Amino acid sequence: MSLGLVRHFRVQHKPERTWLTGEQFNQWIKEYETAPIQQPVPMSSLQKWDICLCSDQARALHTASYFDAQEFVYTEQLREIDIAALQLGKFKLSGLRLPVSCWLALGRLSWTAGHPSQPESKAAVLQRAQMVIDSLAAEAEAAAPEGRVLIVSHGAFMKVLDRELRRRGYKAERMFFPRNGQLYLYEKN
Repeated sequence: MSLGLVRHFRVQHKPERTWLTGEQFNQWIKEYETAPIQQPVPMSSLQKWDICLCSDQARALHTASYFDAQEFVYTEQLREIDIAALQLGKFKLSGLRLPVSCWLALGRLSWTAGHPSQPESKAAVLQRAQMVIDSLAAEAEAAAPEGRVLIVSHGAFMKVLDRELRRRGYKAERMFFPRNGQLYLYEKN
């Protein structure tokens, strides 16, 4: 079975300010969730897929519509890992202003370290990735045992999926930072 992993197309949502407080960052994240995507460059070699498993978040849904698949399955299990401004106990860093990139890095680092300020724990995300591959891949394999399965998801969750797929014997080009709209192909012998 061939498996393709694609991160949604780039989102059109830049912060109004270059430096944000934690509360402003959290609001920016909410707005990012509903922002439109940039129209992709026309794809010259559009591949056909037997089934497309897609996150139910708007940016992934819109991205999936650009791919040619016989069947589409939308699920919340492929959603992005939630992120929030780092809070340190009573010290919420609310007055601290940082660039969006710093808030994002702090959020992902605190998620990796298992910090309670993040909405979804690392253990819950790892379990979700395992469930996705167990249940959705089984569903996809039943629909197309020798076929081609496309998964449209989000950057941070794709990294978790990548590790789990490799753990299960799938091989692919190394994905260091998932690029928007780029297809990563996985094969299992």
